[in-house]
Amino acid sequence: MIRSMLFAALGSVALVGCGTESSAPIQSEPAALSVFEFVDATERSGVSFVHVAGRSDEKWMPEVMGSGVAVADFNRDGAPDILFVNSGDIRSAQRPSGAANALYLNNGKGQFTDVSGAWDLPSEGYGMGVALGDYDNDGYVDVFLTHLSGEDLLLRNTGKRFVNTTASAALQPDGHWSMSAGFFDYDADGFLDLYLTRYLDFSILDAPKSYHNTVLIYPTPLLFSAVSDRFWRNTGDGSFADMSSAVGLDKAPRKGLALAIGDVDDNGTADVYVANDTSANQLWLTSADGEWEETAQLSGTAYNDEGREEGSMGADFSDIDGNGLADIAVTNFQLEVTNIYRQEQSLLFNEVSDLVGVGRSSRARLSFGIDFFDANNNGWEDLLVANGHIEDNIHLNSDSVTFAQANSLYLNQGDGSFADVSASSGDALDVIAVSRGLATADFNGDGALDFVVTNNDAAAQVGFNQSQTGNFVVLWLEGTQSNRSAIGARAVATVGDRVLRREVMGAQSYLSVSDFRLHFGLAAAEQIDELTIHWPSGTVQKLSAIEHGQFYHLIEGETPVAFVPGQAAIAPR
Repeated sequence: MIRSMLFAALGSVALVGCGTESSAPIQSEPAALSVFEFVDATERSGVSFVHVAGRSDEKWMPEVMGSGVAVADFNRDGAPDILFVNSGDIRSAQRPSGAANALYLNNGKGQFTDVSGAWDLPSEGYGMGVALGDYDNDGYVDVFLTHLSGEDLLLRNTGKRFVNTTASAALQPDGHWSMSAGFFDYDADGFLDLYLTRYLDFSILDAPKSYHNTVLIYPTPLLFSAVSDRFWRNTGDGSFADMSSAVGLDKAPRKGLALAIGDVDDNGTADVYVANDTSANQLWLTSADGEWEETAQLSGTAYNDEGREEGSMGADFSDIDGNGLADIAVTNFQLEVTNIYRQEQSLLFNEVSDLVGVGRSSRARLSFGIDFFDANNNGWEDLLVANGHIEDNIHLNSDSVTFAQANSLYLNQGDGSFADVSASSGDALDVIAVSRGLATADFNGDGALDFVVTNNDAAAQVGFNQSQTGNFVVLWLEGTQSNRSAIGARAVATVGDRVLRREVMGAQSYLSVSDFRLHFGLAAAEQIDELTIHWPSGTVQKLSAIEHGQFYHLIEGETPVAFVPGQAAIAPR
């Protein structure tokens, strides 16, 4: 978080130059580009989740780091639901009143009902993040919750409640701070495996202190040792085998905060990008034989354009310029840009944040959650970023930087460049908060992508997209030979003379998961002319003339079937 240029010592330390001399956020948007309208729909949606951080005078770092949010169709009625992670009090193993995790079911029209109790959603430990995936292939999306203590939980979804299967799954904790996690099928056996980032070797018993101009602040991660990430292979019998050492993770501890999991090199297998805090980011190219290769330095995705590590918090992939190659975006600390690593040719990236219009305004914000999504259905993915500082008393050291900050929205201008349109895109972008987790989905079934944001020690926010948008097609993919969640599936759509690529990613953003459904904005086109699905099993399925304005359930190898979100449950088979 605090930039690597800062001085650190073992124990109490005075910090000078903490990135607090930035000017106020810069707004640089032509009026003609103000094409979005996001409204704050939190109250009318029925979502009333409030994150409890348990902040103390001791300023223990975990208090400003949470929390995550996940979007998925937990009851198979075709509508995306929301699961929120809460935190609590670091000093107590028991959650204080009002600090419970929450599950909200969606009626398909953006109206949510809290069913946490009925679904037996547990609230244990000091919560951080969440991962989703149908690990047992029964047709229902399961949940993995991460915690400060490392006492993480695997919850099997029965379609009506959650069952804690952590022990039977052999996911043994080791007491270290867990952050983001993600499911993906690295060996293409049809069962989802699990990657977990870990952050710092932290304990309240000996936590070091940081000072800025004699003011006690939340500490820099430079004062802590890194903890290596973990990886488990799904054995297919409901349990997992620890493969962390076998793939080399124990040799590369790096203070991991976030994950993006998708096919970076376009070879049909998912890769893992890890956003690390004040240490070099990592890009793991995976293979089924267990020989993983870390290629971030060789590919140009480990450092900023000056060759330095940064305070990286969140990550996502998208083909921003339509050249058929996945690009990587990474959020960072104040005065550091939101990196845009553009893939010019296979596994060769250039850091182009300033060149594409993201650098200038992102330097004025401290950013966490991040998601590429097509906000106006024109086929180009735009960029949403959740912002908020980590010093709750930053006003004592700066006249321009604030703890709470507005979130950022960047319009993709159709050539891989972006314009910051945050200031004129509706009252949902006017909210000032300490934002962390971020996920996107079409909550109200109108074909336009909405968002949900968690705010540290404050109420979550739901933003509905009321922009004028183009036509759309939404695909709910379900594997048969592939994993049931279809994580790793890639869909290539030909729309007129354009080719659009979307992938079901195993992880992205910060501590969070966006809707697995694939969203295609078609602009004025009335159909997808040709659709090719590259399933994780290796099966390639081709379809044609997919009509616009529909939500389709597509089972591997079968004909897509239109459905109405929230209208009726679709039983697994």
